Amino acid sequence: MSTTEDSARPHHIRMANFNAHLTGGALGAAATAFASFAAGLSSAHESQALFLVGLGASLLPDIDADDSRPLRGVFSLGGIALGFVVAFSQADRLGVFELLLIWIGVGLLVRFPLRWLFSRFTVHRGSWHSLLMALVLALGVAVAADGWVGVEARLAWLAGGFTLVGYLTHLVLDEVASVDLFGRRIKRSFGTALKPFSLRAWPASLLLFVLLVLLLGRSPDPAPLLAAIGQLGVPTQPLAVYWPRW
Repeated sequence: MSTTEDSARPHHIRMANFNAHLTGGALGAAATAFASFAAGLSSAHESQALFLVGLGASLLPDIDADDSRPLRGVFSLGGIALGFVVAFSQADRLGVFELLLIWIGVGLLVRFPLRWLFSRFTVHRGSWHSLLMALVLALGVAVAADGWVGVEARLAWLAGGFTLVGYLTHLVLDEVASVDLFGRRIKRSFGTALKPFSLRAWPASLLLFVLLVLLLGRSPDPAPLLAAIGQLGVPTQPLAVYWPRW
């Protein structure tokens, strides 16, 4: 297919861009939030917060793309948030001026050097575009919600579930965009997003697998999750018996 023909096609069928992921993520998170509320799993306020979790997760896979909007957003907002956490952890020892300097310093550290290092050692459509990464992040959110935020196990697992749904929505959209229905061809990018793990970045995949096992042992009380799985007709007794704990 010639370059002229490719450029003549509408832009939106060549790739799932930021707007497509934002819209798809919002629709997926909204549908999941309505389903959770209708099933009595979450209250109205909880469903709204979970919607934001799912929407944010739907943009995460593209932080491995150099200078992408999700990359800039994660490291900019992350730097601001982490700066506040670090600064106010010293609030009983330091004055307001010193806390302000810590906040600015941490924010700049995350925004520039750490972002540069992350971009240097990540490859687009690598380990961040995989089912393994989706599971690690979903479980990580559940562990953080349970251990750091202190919410009940039910809500922690819901936060992890919304993270998983949002992340998978992004990966599915990437794969759909790899199929050009108008040109009747499958692009070379097909299969690079919705893969179990990245063989090209096998050290990162191995590290993610170890992290997944560790997070599983630190996960919230599995009873709410097992109850939801049991409603689908899946036997949960073996899972309850052999669920890792450390």
